[in-house]
Amino acid sequence: MNRGYLLVATLSKPFYDAGVMAIQSLKDEVPDAKVAFFTHEEWVRDEDRHLFDHLITGVPVHCRAKLWALPRTPFDETVYLDVDTHVVSSEIEEVFDHLYKSEADVVMSENRPYNAKVVYFQDKHQNNGQARELNHYNEEHLKLYREGKAHKFRWHCGMFAYHKNERTQYLWEEWLRWYKRHTVERNTDPYPTSLEYWDTFAFWRTLHESQNLDASIKRLPNDAKYNFVTGYRESEVRHGHEKAVLHYTIPPEYTIEGNLLKDEANIDSSYGSFDDLR
Repeated sequence: MNRGYLLVATLSKPFYDAGVMAIQSLKDEVPDAKVAFFTHEEWVRDEDRHLFDHLITGVPVHCRAKLWALPRTPFDETVYLDVDTHVVSSEIEEVFDHLYKSEADVVMSENRPYNAKVVYFQDKHQNNGQARELNHYNEEHLKLYREGKAHKFRWHCGMFAYHKNERTQYLWEEWLRWYKRHTVERNTDPYPTSLEYWDTFAFWRTLHESQNLDASIKRLPNDAKYNFVTGYRESEVRHGHEKAVLHYTIPPEYTIEGNLLKDEANIDSSYGSFDDLR
């Protein structure tokens, strides 16, 4: 089976450095793992090239270039990993087995509300014309969700596995379309404008509002094992299992200096540009 891992490092140089470390950690645990790395040619060091089975350059200088890269995977079965991950066990390979056994197009991990910046929110029709984010620690806010008066981001978009087929190709196309609507057109109506930056928001809208979408998505069994995010409780990993992937966050201040667009006029360097390929 043609299968492998996909990572994307764009816009800011620290993402490239993190991606190299992530791939090194993967190949330390799974030496024959195949990797497709999407990044900018000017960053690629000769001493790193042996790590990349597929090196794809000429990619958008954008913080969410992964949405552009997902349909371009060279693999039939792909595990997507954010670059700010560290593989600590060869059991990461179990994800491919879970994908096969699930009979789904995509298997993903779920958000833990206690550890996420945004999970619950209301559209303007649910709150007297005022869309807003809700707090996971506010019982009144949680009650609104339980009563069907609020929405929830279910899926964590920093690690997942998928088959390459017509259904997922359309899913990724729609995900990018919604994200561009939010960030390029600056149109989030009827939802909070504060959500525009999050690819999780665009993914939620893709699943809830796109027409003729029939890709099946299931939860990855014991998902915290394969996507253990900084801040998760140790109890998230089932008894008798060890973590396979640690998922941290690169501090935003580290990404400013290495930003390719920080000196570009008329381009929002915090987002980047899907039209600028490098």
